[in-house]
Amino acid sequence: MKQYFNIIRIETSMDMGIGNRIKSWECIKGDELIIGKDFEFHGIKLNVTYADENELVFEYTGQTFRINKYWQVLGTPEFNIPNERISKQCRYVFFFSRDKDSTCDWSDGYAGELIDKMNKNNEEGNIWKNIPLMRELIHEFKDVAPFRSENINPAYKAHYIACMLENDYIDKRETPRLFHSLCELYRLYRDFESASDYDDYLKENLDRYYFRKVDSWIYKFAWITDDPKRKIALDCWDSLGGMLKVDPVQATPEWEDIIYEVEKEVDDQLKDEPRGMGFCFGYWSAKRAALARRGIEWRSPSVMNPRVMFD
Repeated sequence: MKQYFNIIRIETSMDMGIGNRIKSWECIKGDELIIGKDFEFHGIKLNVTYADENELVFEYTGQTFRINKYWQVLGTPEFNIPNERISKQCRYVFFFSRDKDSTCDWSDGYAGELIDKMNKNNEEGNIWKNIPLMRELIHEFKDVAPFRSENINPAYKAHYIACMLENDYIDKRETPRLFHSLCELYRLYRDFESASDYDDYLKENLDRYYFRKVDSWIYKFAWITDDPKRKIALDCWDSLGGMLKVDPVQATPEWEDIIYEVEKEVDDQLKDEPRGMGFCFGYWSAKRAALARRGIEWRSPSVMNPRVMFD
């Protein structure tokens, strides 16, 4: 399958209380992204510094970005555009897909199987098993171009994603880039929907105002995934988890690259252990050791929250 690299520039403005979003879309064939080659998108130079079949690293807007070609949808933080009269911001969204002007097949059955498997994992308390399934589903979603086919439209895909976000199909603080990708896709689909997309089911079940919650997540996760060590990113990270603090190392790409492998190893190691009171301490100890063997020092919830009693 031929891939295309998409760059969407999104400008938002507020003038006399009236908001507006303007999207500019450019793309290029994926096989043209050669290391060391320069391109220009939206009047800004892009330079490829690394590329293989799975990943692209590039410099754009004075920053270095790393994106997984298969599943990731990468959105940047907003920055202000100087304007004396109105409040105006700009951000970019990057992702790989088929040619946005082509048509492609959509399998309701396959997508349904993925969702059913994730729901079963949730019921069994094994959310970590949803990581590869969610990556596969995102790939399926973003490959339907341009967000529309005969069998599925943007409003339906936004509804599916909203259901997964609301029901915690993935842990936002274990896989922040995966969660961020879901939020970015949801927002894009809402931008590309039309009134004709709404049948009786969607009119009754799709929350038209859910984008407000998703936009708040996008704001936070764009900073977190951009540079987890920056103060604004740490502030956003701390605001996600309610009362309990979570080690910021979980916001790093190094963590997200290996967390599924770690959880799988720990689950196998503890498969015969009773899951009653005190199990969490054995789980955290095994997880910390598995992460340490991979070069990551992790502080468990009990270490991050010394005044909290866990069982």
